[in-house]
Amino acid sequence: MSRYKCGLTSLTKNRCVPLKEINIQVAIHGFIANVTSDLFYINDSDENIETEFVFPLDSEAAVYKFEADIDGRAIVAEVQEKSQAKETYKDAIDSGHSAMYMGEDDNAGDIFRLKLGNFPAKKAAKLTFAYAMELDLSSDNTGTFMLPTVLNPRYAPDCSTKDEPKSEENNTAKIFTSECDIGMTYCSDFTMNLEAVVDGGENLLDSENKIEFDVVADTLENKMTSSKQLKHGSDFTLVLNYKGFENPGTVLEKGMKDCGKSFLSTDVLMINFSPEFKNLDTDMPCEFVFIIDRSESMRGPRMKKAKETLLLLLKSLPVNCIFNVVSFGSRFSSLFPKSVEYNEKNLEEALNLQKTMEADMRGTEIFKPLENVFSNKPSGFYARQVFLLTDGEVRNIPEIIKLVKNQKNTRVFTFGIGDGCSTELIREVAKASNGKATFVKDTDRLQSKVMSVMKNSVQCGITDVSLTWNIPEGCSVLNAPEEVPPVFQGEKLILYAIISGDVSEHSSKTQSMKLTGKVGDKNVEYNVDFVLNTSKSDDTDGSCPLHRLATKSRLSEMEIKNADESLMVALSTEVNVTCKHTAFVGVDRKGKEIVTKYIDTE
Repeated sequence: MSRYKCGLTSLTKNRCVPLKEINIQVAIHGFIANVTSDLFYINDSDENIETEFVFPLDSEAAVYKFEADIDGRAIVAEVQEKSQAKETYKDAIDSGHSAMYMGEDDNAGDIFRLKLGNFPAKKAAKLTFAYAMELDLSSDNTGTFMLPTVLNPRYAPDCSTKDEPKSEENNTAKIFTSECDIGMTYCSDFTMNLEAVVDGGENLLDSENKIEFDVVADTLENKMTSSKQLKHGSDFTLVLNYKGFENPGTVLEKGMKDCGKSFLSTDVLMINFSPEFKNLDTDMPCEFVFIIDRSESMRGPRMKKAKETLLLLLKSLPVNCIFNVVSFGSRFSSLFPKSVEYNEKNLEEALNLQKTMEADMRGTEIFKPLENVFSNKPSGFYARQVFLLTDGEVRNIPEIIKLVKNQKNTRVFTFGIGDGCSTELIREVAKASNGKATFVKDTDRLQSKVMSVMKNSVQCGITDVSLTWNIPEGCSVLNAPEEVPPVFQGEKLILYAIISGDVSEHSSKTQSMKLTGKVGDKNVEYNVDFVLNTSKSDDTDGSCPLHRLATKSRLSEMEIKNADESLMVALSTEVNVTCKHTAFVGVDRKGKEIVTKYIDTE
């Protein structure tokens, strides 16, 4: 059996693995995207082979299906605890069975590994996986769907002790180039095709020119469809413009009655709203620290975009604030010894630095500049707002998240620059610090994105948030996430309510949700009314995207809280949604191929 190391970005000895085509179907309904990818393989060789496909996936995607058709035989994979799934896969191929495995990379939550083992000679296979995810919603009335297709090498931080002597050559981290990592050469023998169907209902206006829609249906349905071949080397982005964006909305997804008493048998309500509180002064004095990635991976368009973003941020700062600019690569340097007053003289120094910035600081050491900033307490009564601009190509994400989570009176707003940036780093660092994640692509219009982030950063936000539900008697609600994140005025928020009990008899009556919280010492509240029978999801294929996303939300929250691994595994396997501790595995037990010997082509 030959073994090929495969992926969007790697080859073995210049021999392309037998992946021929990827077809991606994207169905967007409201603010939710359901994505299905079909991978077509042909083994033209005279040997059984094992092939691995490594691909990027948004860290907030809820992966819930993995199936295969191998030589006409159907295999449905199930979620198992990760080490068990690996063992099941290994035992199967050692016994001559075809098998498949898919799960998060052990070191990166936004990289997935898909393995097809004992793939029979002269046969064809189709592997299918599916996931659901939310659109990124912005206060400029847009929702963005991003399909990552680019994998870049991840930088390994220096793990030596502080007392260990280092030379100029070995005092920085190294790019991962081992068998477990990803090269940068695309396999040119396969194509990627995308078909998108967008159903925005009456709230959809149009899409930005990131994709040309071939058909726009009548305005009552307001559906758009498109198909195109994707180019290697750039992520795919679709921006949708909405009307009535600020209005609250709900979608009810009924449970599957044949699932017994499992989570999938409950009803899930998705609620979205943009709270506005009148006559509420949420502005606060701030210290702004801009931490700019100037490593070699930022060369070209990324550095240009980072500089443009920094320029807009510097010119948008409020009066009576203090600020500083930190550049980093293998080392870091600060413009000022400590944050200084925002005045004409200091701004001019910062703008001069911004103009001369280059990607000339070698590797990517994010932890150390953050640690240095956090080692100094926020100045006076200022709330510290950290803006991190990076392509995020690092391996020590858990350590960075832990560092950020332990800071008080500090929020981190992350900007992911360019294609192939780590969605895990950008999203999870912002989430752990109650900040906001923003992605900046080469063709993006920056001003609205920057102003949205700046608006949030000067607000103290609504904290100590709780939800009170007025729903039919006999029903109970579990929030997902259980702890509501801080709320910013005018920012769209999506939450899930897991409803136990029968709501059908009361579905025509008006229900309500009340959000309460605090701004400083002042109590605030926000109310949303809804009718359940007007908000049902169209889930005819049993994919249950809201159930999967509610599960993913809970799993992400449990991970940040370092919850018991067994509890995460139990929830993950029950709903068939993977997490860092689980993976999909499937075995073709009906078919068996004779394995004469193992040949490692590497």
